[in-house]
Amino acid sequence: MAKIIIAAPPITGELTPLLQLARGLAGRGHGITVVTGSRFRAEVEDSGLTFVPVTGAADFDDRLLDQDPERMKLAPGPEMLNYDWMHYFVAPMPDQHAVLQRLLEQDPDQYLIANAVWLGALPTALGAPGLRPRRWVGVTAVPLALSSDDTTFFGPVPVGPGDDQKAANRAANAQFAAMMQPTQDRLTEVLRSLGATEGVTSFVDGITTVPDATAALTVPGFEFERGDAPDSLHLVGILPARSAPDWEPPAWWAELDGSRPVVVVTQGTLANGDLSQLVEPTLTGLADLDVTVVAALGRDTDALSIPVPANARVAEFIPFDALLPKADLYITNGGLGGTQQALAAGVPVIVGGLTEDKPANAARVAYHGLGINLETATPTPEAVAAATQLALKDTDMRDNVQKLAPVYAAHDALGTIEHLTLG
Repeated sequence: MAKIIIAAPPITGELTPLLQLARGLAGRGHGITVVTGSRFRAEVEDSGLTFVPVTGAADFDDRLLDQDPERMKLAPGPEMLNYDWMHYFVAPMPDQHAVLQRLLEQDPDQYLIANAVWLGALPTALGAPGLRPRRWVGVTAVPLALSSDDTTFFGPVPVGPGDDQKAANRAANAQFAAMMQPTQDRLTEVLRSLGATEGVTSFVDGITTVPDATAALTVPGFEFERGDAPDSLHLVGILPARSAPDWEPPAWWAELDGSRPVVVVTQGTLANGDLSQLVEPTLTGLADLDVTVVAALGRDTDALSIPVPANARVAEFIPFDALLPKADLYITNGGLGGTQQALAAGVPVIVGGLTEDKPANAARVAYHGLGINLETATPTPEAVAAATQLALKDTDMRDNVQKLAPVYAAHDALGTIEHLTLG
């Protein structure tokens, strides 16, 4: 049995896969301590895991991000990305570093598995005074932003005949780094304040290259190829959707019998405050099509502001391990977890999202021919209907997804991360 600290920011999308990992490793006999925000104490302890809260700037409530008045003034893009990084990833680093040091002082014989954007282990790795875990494995639950001659965060740059593809990618990566310079400067400043003697020339690369190993929760065929990636980077697959053994199917469940296509739509578990962005346009746009629409709202069904069409069924929650095998198409605002769970189940994806990592997920879906990128977070009903009709009849798209599904099945994320951690 190993003693493992598992750490993640108190952001649902970043924490959820780390908690899945924690439960899986505990089931294999390891002693697990979970470090995250205080609002997740009950969820961690109900799983039988030891909980240690972060404090100060590291202990925030991600449900309030969309109510931050300063953040809401910013358009999606570089300004919002820099704001989010500086406030929710860099500013928490001193408090994350402090709690990690306290745990290692109590017992230095511990390993660390941390979400890649949990930066508490970065200072000592870069020369700051303090203890280091026996081994540090970073886990990235978002698309890789690691710069490469072969691609950018959003895929290889389109070039004309005779143009130098690698040069174009390098130029685009340099431009992205320049846009994120405010975050780079702030990170350097905070690292120095903690006593770090080294820096990272690019924080986007550093969160992947500085840990002893980095496990990306994705697979070849979804992530962009990087022939120059470091040996420490591993594409390990995805963690299975968490089952809900106490869930009871709704009365209409038997209608999903394959007699007509089933289209699932969701805005995820966090970005569902305004269902008029994607769920409601989907319900409206598909109302006259010969499909059954299943809307998983992630919140009370009373939140809908429109009548439910006759061909739609609505629920607050449906476990994906039960729903996706019945689906023919998945419409999402672009969260990486749900997107890849759908692809792993052999279901093509339509993506409409512009914030956080969602455009990068949409770019991967489109580039690999796995679905359609709507290129907006607020599509019209007509746009959703047109994309749905195209996706349901596109045999090449479905073939691409069917070829990728076995790639997901061949990966064992839990076992691989365990091996990367313990050797």
